[in-house]
Amino acid sequence: MKELAPEILVEESETYARVIFNRAHVRNAITSRMWGDLPKLVRRLHGRRTVRAIVLSGAGGKAFASGADISELPRFTDAKAARAYETLVVRALDSLVRCPLPVIAMIQGYAMGGGCHIAAACDLRIAGESAQLGVPAAKLGAAVNPGVAARLVSLVGPAVAKEILFSGQPLDARRALQVGLVNQVVPDAELEGVTLSLVRQIGANAPLTIRHAKQAVNWIAIEGRRRPPRGIQQHFVKGFSSRDFKEGLEAFLARRPPRFQGR
Repeated sequence: MKELAPEILVEESETYARVIFNRAHVRNAITSRMWGDLPKLVRRLHGRRTVRAIVLSGAGGKAFASGADISELPRFTDAKAARAYETLVVRALDSLVRCPLPVIAMIQGYAMGGGCHIAAACDLRIAGESAQLGVPAAKLGAAVNPGVAARLVSLVGPAVAKEILFSGQPLDARRALQVGLVNQVVPDAELEGVTLSLVRQIGANAPLTIRHAKQAVNWIAIEGRRRPPRGIQQHFVKGFSSRDFKEGLEAFLARRPPRFQGR
């Protein structure tokens, strides 16, 4: 197993590369360093002729990725820091969407917040029966980037996207399959075998055809949508400096119910 950094492992086979979020002790929470490393890693992998697909997964069997590393977030509550953090996250997610190779999320356990956004940015999502997918931003008072929300809408439609974002509650694997958030659900014990079998099928097909198909579908699903107005984009940055976000963080760390005030 080739190591990129302590937080991300890369395993390469003859036709695919497997990227493993390697922080099992915190359910693979994504650090700012990991957000920054992901685009560089994706570029490196799709530059290799032998790699036909990329598989993302989490170490430890309990989580794909449980979200952003909550311990880092207090550093991003002012506007300048929030913009820098947003840039890291958006670049990481866009690198998956724009990668010319198929990117497959192999989801076991939690895929929450940033983990759910990573999965949504992949081309395909194969889930084990233990999978839980959701975006608990509303429970922290955090903002949701409109581009990220657009990807969620493209998968599940506006009504279910609002349910996910408004409630902050995760969907279990079966519900995620029902609404279109994942492509398949299989027993956890079969997850790796089913996923890698699909990857090998893809790897046996014409790479250029797959590349062009990915570009076409992405253009229809996302790129063809009108970009959100600048004011909506600015709401994301303002959300990180809101009182509610600070309250949400404090409540989470203190393990008490938050007291949001809409400010």
